[in-house]
Amino acid sequence: MNNQTQTHIPVNAQSAMPGSVLMNVGGALALILLIIAACAWVARRAGFARRLPAGNQMMSVVASHSLGQRERVIVVDMNGKRLLLGVTSTQINCLATFDAPEINGNTPAAGTPASFQSTLMNLLKKRTVEFPK
Repeated sequence: MNNQTQTHIPVNAQSAMPGSVLMNVGGALALILLIIAACAWVARRAGFARRLPAGNQMMSVVASHSLGQRERVIVVDMNGKRLLLGVTSTQINCLATFDAPEINGNTPAAGTPASFQSTLMNLLKKRTVEFPK
């Protein structure tokens, strides 16, 4: 008179429990969001995601060059002047000030960024012509 009912749950039914499906979907979503965030961070650090200049923008970065992990030299146009700035993690120093170049046919178009080296060399040539030693 030993009537014991034994219920056997198939192995496939255990893996299809609602909690495990939710964990699988949630984990996949979290992984996809993490990959998107990592790609955006890499694109920003590499310079692929440059901001487009607005029409009423008072200041624009012409060129930038990394000197170390947290040090940069930046050429900035602002109010008809071109500034050479040294930027560290704690401060910003104005290294030199130049007049903004006139726009003529032989300069690169506004949409194509010039290399940092060519921009700096042009500024230094203009400075030595204006102030001979």
